[in-house]
Amino acid sequence: MKCPGCDHEFMQGEDSCGHCGYDLSGLGVQEPKRGRLHELILEDPLSQLNAPEPITVKTTDAVSSVVELMKKNRYGSVLVLDPGGALAGIFTERDLLRRLGSGSAQIRSATVGEVMTAHPETLSEDDTIAHALNCMAVGGYRHIPLVREGAPVGFVSIRGILHYISQNAL
Repeated sequence: MKCPGCDHEFMQGEDSCGHCGYDLSGLGVQEPKRGRLHELILEDPLSQLNAPEPITVKTTDAVSSVVELMKKNRYGSVLVLDPGGALAGIFTERDLLRRLGSGSAQIRSATVGEVMTAHPETLSEDDTIAHALNCMAVGGYRHIPLVREGAPVGFVSIRGILHYISQNAL
């Protein structure tokens, strides 16, 4: 921003110009410019991402078989269902690394229910993309299950959001 008294650059929020001493406190704060993409992220629901169908597994499934399934489908997460079919948790690449590390014996003997992230935060298809990004940033995760009437219907991933942004950036 430029000082009205001397045309010297100043930082927004300064009370007076460092060059001429002009009183800047009466100047209004300018709202940041928002582009089309910014508005889309704030307003568009997660249904716009066309979330992929989730891979679902049971809590009793072996981690080794689930990891193979994830590799085969190139998914970074699977949704874990309890015996009644309700969402019990999410199992991600990060869960594998954090909880099992490189212990191949542990990987062969562990079940997904033992190493998953239980009771993950969930979103609905009506939640906004901005809300999902905020949840990911605050929670420190890259995948969030999507549920409809309590049943898992998909998941949102940072990769999916980045793809959406790349498609809508123009």
